Amino acid sequence: MHTPYGRGQIRRGSSEVAQVTLIERKRMRLHDGTTLSAQQIEELNAHGPYSMAVWESGDVAVGNEEGLRGRSAYFTKLIRQEILKAFSLQELKSFSILDIGCNDGWVLHELSDLPFAQMVGIEPREKNIAKGRHVRETLKLHNRVDYRVGDIESLGQEVFDIVICAGVLYHVESIPVALRNVRASCKRMVFIESRCVSSKYITQELMDEIEMRDLVYQFRQKQCGITAQKFESGYHDGSAKSATIVNVPSAESLIMNLAILGFENIDVVADLETYRASVWQDKRPLSGVCITATLGQEAQPLANQEVQWIDEYEKGLEREVLPRDYLEPLYRFFCLQEASAVLESIARDTHIYLTSANPKPEPIDVLLPASCRTKYAREIVQNWRHSPSDKIALEYGKLLKSEGRLSEALAVLKSISSKLNADWRSVYRSFHLISQIYHDMDSPKEAARYRNLCLQCNAKYPV
Repeated sequence: MHTPYGRGQIRRGSSEVAQVTLIERKRMRLHDGTTLSAQQIEELNAHGPYSMAVWESGDVAVGNEEGLRGRSAYFTKLIRQEILKAFSLQELKSFSILDIGCNDGWVLHELSDLPFAQMVGIEPREKNIAKGRHVRETLKLHNRVDYRVGDIESLGQEVFDIVICAGVLYHVESIPVALRNVRASCKRMVFIESRCVSSKYITQELMDEIEMRDLVYQFRQKQCGITAQKFESGYHDGSAKSATIVNVPSAESLIMNLAILGFENIDVVADLETYRASVWQDKRPLSGVCITATLGQEAQPLANQEVQWIDEYEKGLEREVLPRDYLEPLYRFFCLQEASAVLESIARDTHIYLTSANPKPEPIDVLLPASCRTKYAREIVQNWRHSPSDKIALEYGKLLKSEGRLSEALAVLKSISSKLNADWRSVYRSFHLISQIYHDMDSPKEAARYRNLCLQCNAKYPV
């Protein structure tokens, strides 16, 4: 006889397995008291990964967020807080809410206790919609959310009071295009959550290099943002729909995009440091932000203000007339080539600035007489570094016009307009002033001709 060592081991193993299975089954109890079967667990695993959030029912938790643990719960809590801070429960009863790129639908499920009249989640991957439907059916969870397969373009003319755009923007090819679509579907409030690159990359050197000198910066503070590009495939359920190049923005870039679209009350409710400390706790080299913004009934994209900006800018330059004792010596030197014209004048420092190969980076006010250190005088003189003869002649023509010396003004201004390859801005501004002078001289035909030339040269000029 011998001891059946193998069988003994099998019997003990079977007992342990049975005991473990019993414990696991007790842990698999749903909120209604039923338990998950092994087959149901396999089906859940097959529909996975549930990597965006954790679905819970009784003792069962379905989700494996890995390095993103707690992220969805964190920003969903913020969404709830911001909604309830901005609107009453009574208001929500007539409101609609949209979640763009809703993945498996967890966010709106968590918010479904709020009394929204309509809740819609759209998601371009059919698998993610099916994943969410399967886990809710298996865990016996119910909500009233309308989940749809599609992207934001599939909404057509449909608009929603509140729009959530979480975990989406850093998976798209064009953030401005994506946010324009968000704007088109939003009526009152947007909540943006996105991974971001650090603001430390926005340096003074970068800002100098990109030259923020556009008209917009005459009316808004100097601000810039950046985006980092990378390849991304469609292999993972939470990535781009197909292989492409995606953009990871800075927080500044997101804020600028919202502002240009007419959003107001733009508020960073979780900045890079807060987000990192609350979610990733420095376990991953990630940064993120949560931003809310609102739309008033009269909200207009900043692009609609362009006409107003152009009008104010051009009229401001036109009204600014530099003093004769400053301007005439410069005109005589640069336009009439009288070499000694500026040597003893108050324009001497300006002459040095314009003729030096590497002028000192001095404040422009140093070059101007104290009597005309205005916003538009600074703009005029600062731009003289390039094509100074045309630009100074334009200012001298304005001076003569303001003094009523119309024939002399015409001669100076036509020396610009009839010069081949003259400075473009000086040309269209000369056309405009010549048109005004002919109008004052009761020559409507010539006035109309030069008005048309001005608009031919610059169709946006506020004639």
